[in-house]
Amino acid sequence: MGIETILATVVPAFFPVIGDAFKMLISKLTGTPMGEPKDFSDFLAMEQLKIDKLKALAELDKVVGDISRWVADLRASFRYIFVGVIIIAAIVYNFLPPGYRDPQGLSFFNQLAGSATFYIIGDRVYLGLKSLK
Repeated sequence: MGIETILATVVPAFFPVIGDAFKMLISKLTGTPMGEPKDFSDFLAMEQLKIDKLKALAELDKVVGDISRWVADLRASFRYIFVGVIIIAAIVYNFLPPGYRDPQGLSFFNQLAGSATFYIIGDRVYLGLKSLK
């Protein structure tokens, strides 16, 4: 365990930031403004686009038919449940007797759990920091 473990756990936390930086770079290269609106009418147009986008996403996420509330909640929290399953799998693998685990598998599960956890944490922290503007 060395630098590859650190990279595998910390780098996913920066994926949202890297994505925004990539969008900014494309914005600079194409000349399409991505930053703050120039005047109030541009601001209103951008806000209307955000509202339309949220409406479209809500329409896509709307369930077809009549499902139970717990099923809808399960669909909404799938990402967090999946990360939890990955972390539990890593913990179980770490506590296996030494004869049943190998170093590559141990490294794989630990890096997978770290990457998934740091991606979720990095995504939430970045969204929080973006809303502070």
